Amino acid sequence: MITIDIDTGGTMTDCLVSDVQDRHSIKVDTTAHDYTVSFLQCLEKAAEIYEEDSVEKFLRGVELIRWSSTITTNVLAERRGAKVGLLVSEGHENDLYGDGDSVCVGEIVAPENIIGLKNNPDAGMILSAVKDLLETGARRICISLKDSFPDNSNEIAVKDIIEDQYPDHILGSVPVLLGSDMAPVRHDQTRAHYSLMNAYTHMRLASSLFKAEDLLRDNHRWNGALLIGHTSGGVARVGKTKAVDTIESGPIFGTFGGAFMAREYGLKQVACFDVGGTTTKASVVMDGEPVFQRGGDLMEIPVETSFAMLRSAAIGGGSVARCEGGNLTLGPDSMGAAPGPACYGLGGQEATITDALLVLGYLDPERFLGGRRVLDVTKASEAIDRAIGVPMGVSTVQAAALICEEASEVMASLVRNTLAEAKADGDDTSLFCFGGNGPMFGGFIGEKLGISSVYAFDLGPVFSAFGSAQSDVSHVYERGYGKSASSELFDMVADMDAQARRDLEGEGFDPNNAEYLYEFELGKGGDVPCLELSGAPAGDLAEQVEAALQSKGEILLVRLKSRFAISSHGVAKLPEGKATSTPVTRNISFGGTLVPTDCYLWEDLVVGQSIVGPAVVNGETLTCPIPPGWQLDIDSYGNAVLSQ
Repeated sequence: MITIDIDTGGTMTDCLVSDVQDRHSIKVDTTAHDYTVSFLQCLEKAAEIYEEDSVEKFLRGVELIRWSSTITTNVLAERRGAKVGLLVSEGHENDLYGDGDSVCVGEIVAPENIIGLKNNPDAGMILSAVKDLLETGARRICISLKDSFPDNSNEIAVKDIIEDQYPDHILGSVPVLLGSDMAPVRHDQTRAHYSLMNAYTHMRLASSLFKAEDLLRDNHRWNGALLIGHTSGGVARVGKTKAVDTIESGPIFGTFGGAFMAREYGLKQVACFDVGGTTTKASVVMDGEPVFQRGGDLMEIPVETSFAMLRSAAIGGGSVARCEGGNLTLGPDSMGAAPGPACYGLGGQEATITDALLVLGYLDPERFLGGRRVLDVTKASEAIDRAIGVPMGVSTVQAAALICEEASEVMASLVRNTLAEAKADGDDTSLFCFGGNGPMFGGFIGEKLGISSVYAFDLGPVFSAFGSAQSDVSHVYERGYGKSASSELFDMVADMDAQARRDLEGEGFDPNNAEYLYEFELGKGGDVPCLELSGAPAGDLAEQVEAALQSKGEILLVRLKSRFAISSHGVAKLPEGKATSTPVTRNISFGGTLVPTDCYLWEDLVVGQSIVGPAVVNGETLTCPIPPGWQLDIDSYGNAVLSQ
């Protein structure tokens, strides 16, 4: 059977089609006006690969589709979400329970759309507040009251009053979200922030996901599992997905793909370096697992939850280069896929990093995206001259070199700072570079950071989709408790287990073949789970819980993680080959001057082949310069390893 993994990024949408024997990678332009268009384009190209004359016929052999994206990330970054209203405890309208003014106020929610409620408000007070919010344009109401964890009965009472007045079965219904449902943690501000982020991004994500489900079912007669990528590294059905579950899910799957390969290679410490058309992401893998953090900024919004450490810089292939006050600047704006860089010839006039890479000779203008787009060197040169060359009094090639050097400095700084934050020792670190532009900068970043082993992957251009292909169905259930262990706790755990099994069965997966992990956070801090138990809730587990928790005091939170294994496509080693192709020569600059340089075709390289720099490797969706003093070797997985 075939599985499909699709990763929708800001510029490109990547797809990995896997069957028992082969993998096929696909890249199309992201259609930001309607993400389902590029989603379906991936399926259409997959049908062509399998020589089916329609998507419907192709999907008959498809077992499941996993879809990760940056949809919610982009909505938050570009501040174009829904108008949200927020009810908080009186006196916290600006700080949202933090030490100073919340970054969400004025950005995610307008100050006039935040109303403080007195303790134990009556129905008239609540409905008057909601009426005021609706009149200012709010169409989704968040309720996040102080001290609503682990007991959230105060929030539930307010929600019941609103929904009684605005029931969901009539026009004029008002969706209501509770902070205690969005983030069951003791930290008041985290609950408020999560409720706002979810309400703000919900509609853009939901419209895409439900439309994709409808198109698959109604237009292509496919009733298989469409599973949505979560920040946790797992996937779940649309109906089990909150918008906040998907923030940065696409890039985070790249980190999980990096963790998978780190285990394959036996590498202790890896910096993951993901460069796309709009942003660069950095993360760290240690001992074969992504580094997680407890508390920090999620899309520049402070929260006190646990999530994979992922740091970003607003720089990618489409980043615009300018001369401001005599200095070169990059971004943060990007030309995206349309109109794109000047060299695309689609109307873009701004100079970008991609234009600079073309002028320096790294990109093969005839083979970009497998030849589907021919790049215009003249347009790229003219744009760079206008933006950088003339204002700074340098040649076109020198201007392009300055652009790439500045980009390399920004990217190296991002990786360096991320390693430091993860408390990683740079001397024992390998660099995994992926994404459409990761291998392009891998050798340069390794040189700046003193990292001597840099990996570029055969599946690097679709590496987040590769990480998605290793993911399992995963659900997380959390309930506040706030008491010592008792029979009430065991009943609650049994209810959570029953819900997890019902959900898996409803999604078409056998709950008896799933794994269940129970985590019990203890004490007021609840910084880390202090107790973990595996198994079913009945009988033995209840006895284990009772024995383990009876002297532990307060149990703050009970968390159940269910996981059903569906990832079935690993990586295989390849036999050593004999190099038969010869390089072509193209004028390329590694030091500000164009000189004839050997260029190799990625698809022609074989296991065991070595190339000494300076040289460039070009593929359909991958370009990897080999700087002077570096060597590239094709390893037994068909990946490239750059070493000094």
